[in-house]
Amino acid sequence: MVTDDVVEGPGLTLEDRLEGAGPLVGAALHDGLNAEETADRIVDAAAVVVVRRVDE
Repeated sequence: MVTDDVVEGPGLTLEDRLEGAGPLVGAALHDGLNAEETADRIVDAAAVVVVRRVDE
């Protein structure tokens, strides 16, 4: 699994964040979600903001 900074950030250690992501992945697998749906669940839980730069 590639996290692309989902589990990295201030306030918690990498281990703490991985422990938080693990149950989300397990639940997604249990629910039969595919990779994209699993990623969406993790991103939603992590409150990630994605910004796309558009060159003019």
